[in-house]
Amino acid sequence: MPYLDEMTFLFVGSEDNQVLRFQAGESDMVNRLGARNFAALETSRRASEFSLVNVGAGLEYSFLFFNLGKPVGAVPAELSAHLEVLRRLKFRQAVAEAIDRESMVRTIYLGKASVMPGPVPPGNRYWINEKLPAPVRNLARARQLLESDGFHWNRAGALLDPSGHPVAFSILTSNSSAERLQMARLIQDDLKQLGIQVAVTPLDLRSLLDLVQKTRAFEAGILSLGTADADPNPDLPLWLSSGGNHFWNPEQKTPATPWEAEIDQLMRRQLVTREYTERKRMFDRVQELVVENRPMVALVSPNVLVGAKKNLGNFRPAALEPTTLWNVEQLYWRRPSPGARP
Repeated sequence: MPYLDEMTFLFVGSEDNQVLRFQAGESDMVNRLGARNFAALETSRRASEFSLVNVGAGLEYSFLFFNLGKPVGAVPAELSAHLEVLRRLKFRQAVAEAIDRESMVRTIYLGKASVMPGPVPPGNRYWINEKLPAPVRNLARARQLLESDGFHWNRAGALLDPSGHPVAFSILTSNSSAERLQMARLIQDDLKQLGIQVAVTPLDLRSLLDLVQKTRAFEAGILSLGTADADPNPDLPLWLSSGGNHFWNPEQKTPATPWEAEIDQLMRRQLVTREYTERKRMFDRVQELVVENRPMVALVSPNVLVGAKKNLGNFRPAALEPTTLWNVEQLYWRRPSPGARP
């Protein structure tokens, strides 16, 4: 008969440390692997002892967002000039067209991720708006958008705003996330081809969030979101203009734009609507408004990658949290075969 035993779970500390301890046999399960560590375990000399599972698309995703609000207090003239450019809709649309998300999937996630057409990850099949077109990099379209809004290029190829000033901005990202730092640098390279100067500014997460949510003295940033619930309601602080996680312009007393007012109305209506199809129709419209107005540009969603010792029975990880422990009552250790190494 199968037997139960103590199981060691290791979900704290750096991912690299988790992987090293898992390889050494000091833990029985490893959760939320990055693509490179997953690949390293696949080729490990002890790979025959592991069950490694690529669950597929999950509910986590990364996005670029722009500062569309007003900084608190006095700000340098250069920051004000940069923010004026970021508030131009066609500029944000052009940036979205110029980003090569497929390159992010290949180089950062080794193919184990998905590009995102909108602000709902592909693992959330019940709520994603499937009518949104898949994003494809289009530099020609980006140039058309910029030219139609009065932007132009000098002889050196630098993009100039309608007033004739060089276009530049900075992207904040967390220095604890190698993936998001790589995304920022890839975007930097992508936009360089449009003549846009992008500076990448790594910060610890607390300092980054203070700039975004408190002083608001920033230009753009990259963050990741993930939720254990597929329903859109836990993300109300992101979608409502009054929300603290409305990263592009948080905690507004009244909506700053008509499209934000429409999102507020839709999210509050779906909150008190019982029928799924009607709620889905409203949330589809929210996704369309975000894609049309580009306060944030959805980038990629990593696959859910996990591992466990091979003799752990009923190991059936899922995309939703708790990914590896949703059936913890059914997990058990298989008895080793007679003569097998313990």
